[in-house]
Amino acid sequence: MIKMKCPKCGGQMNFEEFVNVESEGGPWSYEGWHCVYCGEIVDPLILLNRKEARDLETVSVGKTRGKR
Repeated sequence: MIKMKCPKCGGQMNFEEFVNVESEGGPWSYEGWHCVYCGEIVDPLILLNRKEARDLETVSVGKTRGKR
């Protein structure tokens, strides 16, 4: 079994399937990790979006360095 620590609080995360059967576009589901302490949810798409946001921040900060 894979153990994962929450990136937000360091707590235990459980692997779960998240299901929405009342969606207007029909039922959908996805798998991800859910922290039993703080409620943080992490899945591959969330991780990708966070990585892209960090990459954009790095580029933005890098462009402003050295300007006066």
